[in-house]
Amino acid sequence: MLNALPENSSLLPWVMLLIASLGIFIWRILGLVLSKKIDKDSLLAKWINAVAFAMTTGLMIRIIIFPTGALAETQLLDRLIPFLVGVLTFLFFSQKPIVGLLIGVLAFSSTVIYNQHF
Repeated sequence: MLNALPENSSLLPWVMLLIASLGIFIWRILGLVLSKKIDKDSLLAKWINAVAFAMTTGLMIRIIIFPTGALAETQLLDRLIPFLVGVLTFLFFSQKPIVGLLIGVLAFSSTVIYNQHF
C-alpha cells in the first residue's frame, strides 16, 4: 500500500497515521470486548495492573532524571520539585489525577518562566 504512494506525497503522513491508529484501536476494541469476561479482582488482573503502574512510574522517573530534547535543558530540581508538588497535590487534596497534573504543569511552567526572567 505504501509503495503505491510517491515518496514525496503529502498523503504519506496521513496514511501512516491511519495505519498506526488502526493498530492502536484494534487492541482497544479487543480490550473493551474482552473486559466483560475478565474478573477485575483476579490475581492476573492485579498483576497486570501492578505492571502497568510500574511501567508508568518508571517512565515518569526516566523523563525526570534522564530527559531528552528541550526538557534536558532544565535543571533536575526544576523538574523534580514540580513533579513532587503535583504528586502531593493529588495525594493530599483531590485524589483526582487531572488536578495533580494541572498543578504540576503549572508549577513546572512557573519555575521555567521564573528562571528565564529572574
